[in-house]
Amino acid sequence: MSIVISSSGRATKPFLDRIHLLQGDVTEQHVDAIAMVVPQRLELVGDLNDSMQATSGIDLDEFILENIFKPRVGEVYALPAFGLPAKHLFLGIMPNVRTDMDINDSDLSGVVRRMMELARCMLLTSIAFPPLACGKKGFPKPRAARLICQGISDRMEENIEDVRIVCEADDMIDIFQRKLDVLGVKGR
Repeated sequence: MSIVISSSGRATKPFLDRIHLLQGDVTEQHVDAIAMVVPQRLELVGDLNDSMQATSGIDLDEFILENIFKPRVGEVYALPAFGLPAKHLFLGIMPNVRTDMDINDSDLSGVVRRMMELARCMLLTSIAFPPLACGKKGFPKPRAARLICQGISDRMEENIEDVRIVCEADDMIDIFQRKLDVLGVKGR
């Protein structure tokens, strides 16, 4: 018996060509859903959530507080878009972070996977992700980018036609581009 080792090239996942990296404001994306995360205590904290609330108004905060009870880390909710150009807001629940010990990779990648699954279940075709959970008390930017890209690529499905990763800052564009290059996603 002989052993044959073949070099079949890079392993690929289908539909990765539907992932697009854009520079801009995620609150201006005309998609079926825009992703956001909040800590388990349901506070809209951080620059991204401030931007979401500024665009959607106080209705977003009131809706969350009136309709989500005892959220668990990893849960994902589909909310109305409250004036955003998207049809829905996907709200993911992250742990309350006090120290670096509270940060777990599976929390972020799991929330992103569940958002992709929710989009599939709701028959949505497009979703926009900002650089989630990489603020002051969040993940280091390269780590967050890796986890977001991993979660998206793990759940790419045939019905999802457009996944946008939308970053405002040049440094985040560069970080995400490097992570997407590793996955085999070409160009911006």
